[in-house]
Amino acid sequence: MTHFRLQSALPAKPRASGLGVTPVMATTASPPPLATKDAAVENSSFYYDYDYLDSVVFLVCTKDEVLSFARVFLPVFYSLVFILGLGGNLLLLVVLLRYVPRRRMAEVYLLNLAISNLLFVVTLPFWGISVAWHWVFGSFLCKVVSTLYTINFYSGIFFISCMSLDKYLEIVHAQPLHRLRTRAKSLLLAALVWAVALAISVPDMVFVQVHEHPKGVWSCYPDFGGHGTTWKLFLRFQQNLLGFLLPLLAMIFFYTRIGCVLVRLQPRGQGRALRMAAALVVAFFAFWFPYNLTLFLHSLLDLQVFGDCQASRRLDYTMQVTESLAFLHCCFTPVLYAFSSRRFRQYLKALLATALRRRLASGPTQASVSRGSESSRLTAQEDMTSLNELAQGLAEGSLNPEDVGSH
Repeated sequence: MTHFRLQSALPAKPRASGLGVTPVMATTASPPPLATKDAAVENSSFYYDYDYLDSVVFLVCTKDEVLSFARVFLPVFYSLVFILGLGGNLLLLVVLLRYVPRRRMAEVYLLNLAISNLLFVVTLPFWGISVAWHWVFGSFLCKVVSTLYTINFYSGIFFISCMSLDKYLEIVHAQPLHRLRTRAKSLLLAALVWAVALAISVPDMVFVQVHEHPKGVWSCYPDFGGHGTTWKLFLRFQQNLLGFLLPLLAMIFFYTRIGCVLVRLQPRGQGRALRMAAALVVAFFAFWFPYNLTLFLHSLLDLQVFGDCQASRRLDYTMQVTESLAFLHCCFTPVLYAFSSRRFRQYLKALLATALRRRLASGPTQASVSRGSESSRLTAQEDMTSLNELAQGLAEGSLNPEDVGSH
């Protein structure tokens, strides 16, 4: 997992991760003498040094300006994502647990997505403090926080893909007995998602550790020994493939097939459902494509396809911005999925009405809650204006499954 766990000081040799020093050139020529830092170099924004690994000389450059930018930008942005993500996903979790007693597959996945996002955002304050100061939480929390970060980074994306798959199965391949197998299938697939995300986090469990450089300044990042470049490339390509490309292609396929069915059957609320499907795909692409493109360019830089110190510094700036923007996905995606359902909006109104009733202790509010719950049931049956309601209509037989299955 590529992530800006920045060192407070600039190390003298390239690390497996981090931003302080980056290899930008290699040669098989005889090793030159070690570069020395004179007064002019001390006042410059970076300096060149040499490191020897397997008889290859790497020219590296430091990035004081990039680090200075990160110490201000990342803690502020991480705090924003933490507040928005914590509030939004907690609200979603409360609504799902309190007002949806018999959860269908989509709601089970949405519940797991909320849990995953909550566990993800709670790691951000640790990284924010680490960037602004240094890692002060010890070796055990270094491994725990790194592992939680990776598990929930991937599980959140996988649960979004599961929700797309669920809509595809319910609308494109409507099955009369689908609802009878909902709980077992959803729980099994959810367990599989968590297991795969846990397996992906194994490198964090094994290699991540605290490092002291200089004395009294600690950093938390993976140390792959002499295979740092190989591991970095592997983890980046893994993230490009599993964390973006495959989920994006799956979403495009699923929602394209759903769109074809909706256009053919022309159910009530077709236009809004199509717009929502397009919004989900566009949101995923907009949040994650810039970050994954930057990761890919970083890999090309490490492979020496292009670049110099200036290009490396620009990519580091870009990485900080695009990764931070990608984190906003855990704040807005659950809201987008939840509010695509009129039924969820009714549940939210009921929750707010209950909170207001407790505050004011008034009888009329209680009646309002009851009317809101009844309105929710009637709305789900009479006005299918989202993918969830359309899928529910197919499952309950309000639309003809044979027409869908023959599409």
